[in-house]
Amino acid sequence: MRREIYIVSAAIVDANGTYNALSGYPKTFDSRTFPSVTDPAETARLRAYADWHTVLGAMYPREDRQLQTAAITRLSDGIQIERAIIGALAPTADPEE
Repeated sequence: MRREIYIVSAAIVDANGTYNALSGYPKTFDSRTFPSVTDPAETARLRAYADWHTVLGAMYPREDRQLQTAAITRLSDGIQIERAIIGALAPTADPEE
């Protein structure tokens, strides 16, 4: 059975330009933790992507004008084979004319 690991990371950049991980991140979803299901690798994938979308949904409405990023990394049998990163800049007010 192949081993798949998904790592979900989430961070914001504060006013000083420092990256800070969101509380509870990074999270690891390892197929070895789901031995009783039919497809442990698929279970790990589904749970990781559900968490990724949850954290994205929580980050985008933020109004603190900070850069926000969320990443998911897929490892299979010790090799990184996929990484997806989404970043967003919270909306800012229009400059005064």
